[in-house]
Amino acid sequence: MKKYSLVFGIALVALIAIFVYRHSHKNTPSPRKYSGAEHATPRGRPESNAARSHKLRSALASGTTDSERDKEDIRKLRRDLETARAKLEKITRPLGKDILSSTVNAEIKPGETLVTGGYMTADGNYELTLITPRGITLEDGREAIEVNNKILSVGSEFVEAHGLETLATNARNTLQHAEAWMQDDVARTLAAASDAEGVGILSSPKVITLPSTSFTLSMGEKDGAQFSFEGTVARSPSGSFAIQARVERTPKAEQIGDG
Repeated sequence: MKKYSLVFGIALVALIAIFVYRHSHKNTPSPRKYSGAEHATPRGRPESNAARSHKLRSALASGTTDSERDKEDIRKLRRDLETARAKLEKITRPLGKDILSSTVNAEIKPGETLVTGGYMTADGNYELTLITPRGITLEDGREAIEVNNKILSVGSEFVEAHGLETLATNARNTLQHAEAWMQDDVARTLAAASDAEGVGILSSPKVITLPSTSFTLSMGEKDGAQFSFEGTVARSPSGSFAIQARVERTPKAEQIGDG
């Protein structure tokens, strides 16, 4: 009996120990779950939201910038289109009106004169425009260009006698119809024209313009005809003058600008 009582007592103590151990660990929260589930998640959520918010703001800002850039590109294309449309209208306008014109884009050296035109006017003469640019310095130190223009009206006999056949044309409107003359050629031709009958020389006012800046010059005549000259003159790195010019002659001044 004592042997069984001793075994029973040991077994009872063991059961009590197991019960106490299980009961005490059942009510104790797991350290791993506590630190992982309760602390890491709340700290991680605000950081994730902040990062997501920052990315969203960046995307919106980037989208706004791209949108503004696209709008500016569209505005620029529209301006370029309007400019091209105006140039095309100016070039084709003489087709529907009684306008004589010459359009040229050329480069000449310092000291040279660009001669353009050569179309025949109503009186049967050929009209030439002599464009002579010269670099100057303004009082404020800026570089500018002085443009001296002369209009020469000569008959067919004068054209043949002085070798101007290459400039005379029966076309009412010409493109890239011009020559570069040395000053000796200009002086000789103007001297001969001043002594010839039926030849007219008209000096227009000098134009002072900044490089690559558009300018326009118009002159009316007693019979209502009008001559207009517009263009730009730029300086190349070599010092040459790049000229974009257009001259027009209309029988009546009021025809310019008609729709």
